[in-house]
Amino acid sequence: MRKIALFVLGMVVSMAIQAQDVKKAIRTHYAEAKAYVEQVSKLETEAFTYPVPQYFSACVKQNLPATGYHQEDVLMYYQEHRDSVEQIYPSLYLDFAIKKYNFAARQYYEEYLYDKEGRIQFIYATSPDMDFENDYEFRLYFDNGKLMEMLVKNRPHGNGEYTTVYTGKTVPEAYNYQYESMYSTSKNVMRIFNAINDGRQL
Repeated sequence: MRKIALFVLGMVVSMAIQAQDVKKAIRTHYAEAKAYVEQVSKLETEAFTYPVPQYFSACVKQNLPATGYHQEDVLMYYQEHRDSVEQIYPSLYLDFAIKKYNFAARQYYEEYLYDKEGRIQFIYATSPDMDFENDYEFRLYFDNGKLMEMLVKNRPHGNGEYTTVYTGKTVPEAYNYQYESMYSTSKNVMRIFNAINDGRQL
């Protein structure tokens, strides 16, 4: 019995260490992606730039019933697959995406980080609640495309520091709608990227 208990304890410790390693790798990747976005933004503010900023973008502008003017902007930052040194046009993969949109006065901001196989690695999002009482901040970590941790913070709308209201390996019912929406968006953004990528004139 003691051996079984020690074995189980060893497995738990091993899984915890593995999870920490995965999160560390995701945070490193995220920091690199954010640094690249900052570099691209800086290049775009200069009159003559080299190298040329490289990313895909999609924009939707429309009037919606009840909420009025609506705009969605999706910025998709890609990397190159170096399949062969002889390739003139290397294949591309989506690395990081930013989505910003509104419904009336409500402003939403989301970030999506992907691995080289196209699986979601990390989601960061901020949004107000429906009553404008609180702002929420979400962080979702994934291992091989499967949720490994969810972190939720909130604050009074428009001011103050965010405080943690939930952290865990599952999605509570209270945040299931937001999770499903963000996870679905991660798939939709990938579809948009693939459509643009496949339709490029080379």
